[in-house]
Amino acid sequence: MNNAGKYSYNNRELSWLDFNERVLMQAADEAVPICERLKFLAIHCANLDEFFMIRTAGLKDLVSAGYNEKDTSGFTPTEILEEISRRVHKQVKKNAEIFKSLAMKLSKLNIEIFPAESLDIEILDEIFYNEISPVIAPLMISEIEKIPFIFNLKICLFVELENENKVFDALIILPENIKKAYKIKKSKKSYYFTSENIIERYIDKIFQGYAVKDYFLFRVTRNADLPIKHEDIEDLMSAIEENISDRKWSNIVRVEIDREITVALMNKIKHYLSINGDCGDKDLYITNRPLNLSYLFNINEENKSLYYKPFKSSIPDYLKNKNIFDIAKKKDILLFRPCNDFKIISKWIDEAGKDKNVLSIKMTLYRTDKNSKIVESLANAALKGKHVCAVVELKARFDEEKNVKWAKKLEEAGCIVTYGFPDKKIHAKIFLVTRSEEGRIVRYAHISTGNYNEYTANIYTDIDYITSEEKACSEISNMFNLMAGYSDVFKWNRIKLSPVNLREALSELIDFEISESKAGRRAEIIIKVNSVFDAGITDKIYSASSADVLVKMIVRGICSIKPGISGLSENIEVKSIIGRFLEHARIYYFYSGGKEKIFISTADLMTRNLDKRIELFFEIKDAESKKKLMNIIECNINDDLKSWHLKEERYTFAKQDNSKFNCQERICSKFDKEK
Repeated sequence: MNNAGKYSYNNRELSWLDFNERVLMQAADEAVPICERLKFLAIHCANLDEFFMIRTAGLKDLVSAGYNEKDTSGFTPTEILEEISRRVHKQVKKNAEIFKSLAMKLSKLNIEIFPAESLDIEILDEIFYNEISPVIAPLMISEIEKIPFIFNLKICLFVELENENKVFDALIILPENIKKAYKIKKSKKSYYFTSENIIERYIDKIFQGYAVKDYFLFRVTRNADLPIKHEDIEDLMSAIEENISDRKWSNIVRVEIDREITVALMNKIKHYLSINGDCGDKDLYITNRPLNLSYLFNINEENKSLYYKPFKSSIPDYLKNKNIFDIAKKKDILLFRPCNDFKIISKWIDEAGKDKNVLSIKMTLYRTDKNSKIVESLANAALKGKHVCAVVELKARFDEEKNVKWAKKLEEAGCIVTYGFPDKKIHAKIFLVTRSEEGRIVRYAHISTGNYNEYTANIYTDIDYITSEEKACSEISNMFNLMAGYSDVFKWNRIKLSPVNLREALSELIDFEISESKAGRRAEIIIKVNSVFDAGITDKIYSASSADVLVKMIVRGICSIKPGISGLSENIEVKSIIGRFLEHARIYYFYSGGKEKIFISTADLMTRNLDKRIELFFEIKDAESKKKLMNIIECNINDDLKSWHLKEERYTFAKQDNSKFNCQERICSKFDKEK
């Protein structure tokens, strides 16, 4: 155990909540355009949805199973749940305050995102009677004393009615296919009505003959953390489909109510939802704003000052109207999303499928776009007679249904589709093309830190790397063989992968820096990842700090490391950057006695990434590409506009009055000028 005592790690769940609070603070940042601030509010809410469905649900399962041991941070599951409730109630209140503040500011600009109830707009009649009323199904529930099953995250309207001195309770569950919001223009003003907001206005029309005593909106969040326990790979697809179905019927872990309600009404909804056991009073959240803020993504106004300046991804001059194969023969290609247009990659994949010299295409698919052109390209390549192998990760959480659909589509087109392992997710992002060139076989590999997803490529920062280096391509070919079911009989020299040798490789790299520092030589580590949560790696980084190795870390989200503890972590700096784009690229740098080794990876420093997933860790040796990666790292370190600094378990915002360095803008500027 390290010098700081038994509990020198930040708690995973609480560290994640700190990250989500940093997201929320973007909505409060007046330097961010107002309509972009609305989006951060919505992202904050969507993040909480997933957190409750997975992390909170998992903790509740532990408590229900009688497990109440302290974790490495010193918390029992019960204690963590109590702290989660306290922090989330605080964040929900802050979210509501920011929402109301932004709504007032927009109102002064003739934009109403939460219109007043007394507003008279004739077109609402048409919307309600023609579009909403025909698809809703009001139900009297007090008569049957049983509430219908409410699926996860469904918005419901609870109404208390009266007729002839008798009280009735009614429920409307909003249908899945109902429109989220309507934009209406009147008297040079824009009004944004959610469907539930419109339904509220017409309650009297819905329940004619009854007096409406009171009403409110609510939604439930259910446990989506349902592990798949199947040993037989042949049953994996059916297991996934069964898992998707089971989620709809799982336990409630949170109830949200959109306004303050009476104690009597609160007791009624608790009775109907059977709020006890897994879900108690601490899991009831009063939002005091619309329950689902996703409609805020659709606020569409002509005033350009309300949004970020338009961003256009670029294509480097040396790649414009050029054949990727011709360029990659001569030099490695390093691209940075979203500055460099991801269409370079998707177009290359499509062209590979049409190229008469291409013999085979192999690819991993983890999260793809809803209307993925890449999947279409793979299917078309197979239909043209190419040998196409796709390794589809069916267990990518919340994308399982979509991935099952793509897998079936690819199989129907003639692709060889494999699903990896029941007990390990395939998280590596690789694309391999085998081509016949002048009588010899040449391979080209694409290695990425991000998904093959055309949509997220516009909003996530990621690295794309293309190489024809034979050693690298040979070992990536072996990776595909491993994922297709071969036993691991391969030698891994050029690449490292988990769970085979990535943890060992990282330990060796850190140990070398420790030995250099102890010998009185310069030693430095820079790590840019999304999350850090692994006791072994955390202790190894603590050891490096204790040996006077300078460790700089850019960690977007969860971080178990507590920097700044005397005798343990005073040589560790940790910062988190939250900005216009989601930081997603993983880059690892080691001074390595002046040789300066730099790697790209799909792996965060999480136990799941190092031990339970197939991840790729690849050293960039090309001098020009190394220089580009160092530019990215330096820009991240120098950022003082979007950075939060961690000291032990507390983050502070780094921005000062003279702050002027926005790393995302600076990196994009550098890559945009690339010739």
